[in-house]
Amino acid sequence: MTVIYSKILYLALMIIIGFVCEKTGYVDKLCDRTGKVIKNVTLPLLVLTSVTGQNVDRGAAGEAAIVVAFAFAGMAILAAAGFVTAKLFKLGRTQTPIHICLGTFGNVVFLCYPLVQAVFGDAGILFAVFYAIANDSMLWTLGVASVSGERGVKSLKHLINPCTVTFVAALTMLCLRLKLPEPFNSAFSAVGAATTPLSMMFIGATLAGISFAGALKKPQIYVLTVIKMIIVPVLAMLVIRLLSLPLSMPAAGALVFQLAMPCQTIFAVIASEYKLDTAYAAEIIFITTVFSAVSLPLVYRLMEIIL
Repeated sequence: MTVIYSKILYLALMIIIGFVCEKTGYVDKLCDRTGKVIKNVTLPLLVLTSVTGQNVDRGAAGEAAIVVAFAFAGMAILAAAGFVTAKLFKLGRTQTPIHICLGTFGNVVFLCYPLVQAVFGDAGILFAVFYAIANDSMLWTLGVASVSGERGVKSLKHLINPCTVTFVAALTMLCLRLKLPEPFNSAFSAVGAATTPLSMMFIGATLAGISFAGALKKPQIYVLTVIKMIIVPVLAMLVIRLLSLPLSMPAAGALVFQLAMPCQTIFAVIASEYKLDTAYAAEIIFITTVFSAVSLPLVYRLMEIIL
């Protein structure tokens, strides 16, 4: 439990730094500056180094296949829930795609990797990476297409960006078992590692311009949060238990933790890029991240009981 709380506090402190910088005017145009650096530099390098740095054990292929299947099924359920709740609460054009995407994609790298590493060790990280690969393949294709607001061939231009290109290159290298040579790997890893603090500062700077009272009064965010961070992870645990699926605790635990993550922070940057409601995105990320201080320990406890 201590690990979970410490990681949440770790992220919260970086958000506060961004909030203070923006609120006081200490850094001019912090959102614009950090958003472009994240999207075009640090995040692509993070994707490249995190994927190519993995060593896939063939003996875990069966468990990995189950994890990936659950990942896609979970994202489909979450996307459907986001769509339905957006309709029920009559969200506008600039909020609906953000509501759906934030309900679908979680913080599967920045927050989940450290948690899985601490609880399940390297065995858990392996399966967390498989989930993240499935997550990212959807995020940088259908996710980006949905927030761009365009359909058909015209929308494909939005899928050609530094992150998607780097992701395809990284997957190719992983399949061919190619590694980045030194000192490239060390340099790229160091720059990519800046994605977490920059993303948190971006969120903090965005939060500086919103009304916390207004965010707390939006019931659709609470409904989405409970579905994403409690209901779907518990359903996954029950299915695994009822079907007696051949998953080790590290594999099952990594899968459930990934499903239970708060919203993907990078969508605040993407929302800004495509002129959507960035403040609404920040509100959802803020509430889900705060809620994770309660939900993640609860999910972990249920994991111990059910699995």
